[in-house]
Amino acid sequence: ENKSHKSNVRKKKTIIIICALSSSVLIICLAFIVFRWKIRRKDVTSDQQEEDPQLPLFDMSTISSATNNFSTDSILGKGGFGSVYKGVLKDGKEIAVKRLLQNSSQGIQEFKNEVMHIAKLQHRNLVKLLGCCVYAEERLLVYEFMPNKSLDYFIF
Repeated sequence: ENKSHKSNVRKKKTIIIICALSSSVLIICLAFIVFRWKIRRKDVTSDQQEEDPQLPLFDMSTISSATNNFSTDSILGKGGFGSVYKGVLKDGKEIAVKRLLQNSSQGIQEFKNEVMHIAKLQHRNLVKLLGCCVYAEERLLVYEFMPNKSLDYFIF
């Protein structure tokens, strides 16, 4: 009886230790996931606040207002990377907004590098990149709007 009692006590202690260790590992994993998520959210927010003097950042509310909340009536075209919308800023300036697909695997840093390369490769015969917007999972490029055939007019 004494041996079976000691065996039962030992089994209960083992079960308690295993449960405690499992719970601890689970809590540590959850804390790590939350920590990584907060860092990513902080990176997105801080990236939005860092402005490059050469390329302005637009607020999502400004672009949304200019494109009539990305209305289907504002769509100029669709491509493999997203849709392009026509918009009008409050000062009356016409813009074209490329709304990149959200399921892209491109990260924030890659997006910023691409935008900076586009901005540096400006040419008088190419449409001008006015700025960009990063809001949560949204990535937007804001270009000057050029009506049909205006590029031909400027080139020739």
